[in-house]
Amino acid sequence: MSQFTFLQSEFAPIFALSRKAEISALSDPRNACFHARLALESSIKWMYENDRSLRSPYDTALSALIHEGTFRTLVGNALVTKAQIIKDYGNKAVHDARGVPAQSAIISVRELFHFTYWFVRTYARGAKPDAALTFNPDALPRAVQVEATTFAK
Repeated sequence: MSQFTFLQSEFAPIFALSRKAEISALSDPRNACFHARLALESSIKWMYENDRSLRSPYDTALSALIHEGTFRTLVGNALVTKAQIIKDYGNKAVHDARGVPAQSAIISVRELFHFTYWFVRTYARGAKPDAALTFNPDALPRAVQVEATTFAK
């Protein structure tokens, strides 16, 4: 079961991206960081399209959206920092040829959980996630190794 289930009913596209990040956090950290960044960007773009209190910056790059004054005021410095971490790890995953450490993926997925939890608690019209809900890194799916002979069968 996904730790991002709270997104599924009202924000299915963001849930799908978050789930991809969650599933690959331990087995494919580069993929996890990429999908966490994409989920974040989708969430923030949704906010700019649907929240009239946000003023769109001239530059629509993710960094500009995160650092725009009305966004920062709305979400607060802690979530801006979380968004920056997700963005930075996602950018490194895409542009850096070196391997991506599993710890970077775990951090990205954790910060995405915190951001999307706030997002759903703020914007969902239906049921809100439980206030006691927390991210559990031990609940991330483990890679299943299949022996070559089993795979061949």
